[in-house]
Amino acid sequence: MRAPRSVRTLILVGLGCAAVVPAALLSAPRAALANSPDDLEVGTQLTAVTDVRLHRAVIAKGSKVSVFHLSRKRGQVDAVDVQLADGHVVREVAISTIRLSFRVADE
Repeated sequence: MRAPRSVRTLILVGLGCAAVVPAALLSAPRAALANSPDDLEVGTQLTAVTDVRLHRAVIAKGSKVSVFHLSRKRGQVDAVDVQLADGHVVREVAISTIRLSFRVADE
């Protein structure tokens, strides 16, 4: 029994969209991303590997921010406050956003 054409089209479009997101993440080497739990501490410089929106601020690829505060939940880093170059602090950026969109800056 074959599915109607509209259902097959929706499935193919959904699979295509799912493949686009990981492709953007492949542009940065996995080893360079901020991955390990102890690579982030207050004062750590991070470089954006993609254009990323943090609340109302848009951070361009290659821009640097610094870790201002670490929020912990159950002993693990849950969110990060980052300080932008102009001194503005963006509060409570999800750790998943930090892990996917930033890497620890070279010294």
